[in-house]
Amino acid sequence: MKKKRLLKISGWVILLLVGILGCLIFYTVKIEPYQIRLKEYVSIKNKQSKTEIKVVQFSDVHIKEDYTYQNLAKVVDKINEQKPDFVIFSGDLYDNYSIYNDDQNIIRELGRIKATYGKVAIWGNRDYGGGAGRNYPGIMQAADFMLLSNQTERFTLENGKTISFTGIDDMLLGSPDTSVGVNSMEAVYSIFLTHEPDYLKDYRVEGFDIILAGHSHGGQIKVPFFPSINETGLTFHAHSKEYSSGFYDFEKKGDKKLYVNSGVGTTHISARFGVVPEITLFRIVI
Repeated sequence: MKKKRLLKISGWVILLLVGILGCLIFYTVKIEPYQIRLKEYVSIKNKQSKTEIKVVQFSDVHIKEDYTYQNLAKVVDKINEQKPDFVIFSGDLYDNYSIYNDDQNIIRELGRIKATYGKVAIWGNRDYGGGAGRNYPGIMQAADFMLLSNQTERFTLENGKTISFTGIDDMLLGSPDTSVGVNSMEAVYSIFLTHEPDYLKDYRVEGFDIILAGHSHGGQIKVPFFPSINETGLTFHAHSKEYSSGFYDFEKKGDKKLYVNSGVGTTHISARFGVVPEITLFRIVI
């Protein structure tokens, strides 16, 4: 009698565990990848100043059959809610251009992004592969983005203060100029943009106020209390081994100069757990 009761309890436990696992898989595949979260940070360079600019960064959209312009539209709406002065896209628009592309709808959505002074983009590795390299520049231009490749552009604000953006070409598939930061234009606030953060040691970035990157997706899957699993995830996706997501010290301890955006889309597997898609708002006081 006791044995039958134990078997019955065990059966219920197994069913419960299977149900929990099923819910987790459903959340990981069908819910979290389609959420969008705003992260907000303040950077103060001049404590006496009343000039604040809002810079929004988004990255790694990876448009594909299960993440289309309709999903991008929600990201665009979230960006516009912030009323940004500048918008930065740090690479990887499509997942695999040769398998799935929808340029006209993507151009329309990206074109809806509003920024007071300008929209800036750089190259990611996926922006070269699968024939994307022939089309990515035209897409971004049609959507009113300035595409930087080993270039620095300076913008002048209404009060005469300047902010500069230096964008490096993709390190994996592009032709990056590692000296591009050396002769960057002087500005009150300077931002360095790169897709892959692990290669920053190859660049001269000491003069920049902040470095913004993407590529890592935060690993896409972040299992609590099991860092080794998360590290394996980063390796599996061939993403950053040193920089996963968030702020990192770079030149010196405590400077928190490098920020790695966890991205919007997914690659390899259409799943996220513990790494909600993000856009980032930087309130910069200059």
